[in-house]
Amino acid sequence: MLALLGAGFFTTKAVRRALYWADPQHHEQAPEGWMTLGYVERSHRLPPRSLGPLLGIAPGSGAEHRSLAEIAAMRDQSVESFLAEIDSALERVQ
Repeated sequence: MLALLGAGFFTTKAVRRALYWADPQHHEQAPEGWMTLGYVERSHRLPPRSLGPLLGIAPGSGAEHRSLAEIAAMRDQSVESFLAEIDSALERVQ
């Protein structure tokens, strides 16, 4: 019974994620402070963990799970300038 509940939970989660990313409204969104690097990568169809190195963020630094606003604060940078840096990086790879 517990295994069935677990399978149902993860199946529901996978279906919800697939439906979310299938919606064209979520493709190529302009970066915002609440997003994570992973969200921006998915939105712009970039390989996982590819945006951080373009921005000088070392893999395994913990930035992968932080919002862009938190990463900007960690870098002593304004959110606006960090988002502009991300926009520039996205233009280079697309």
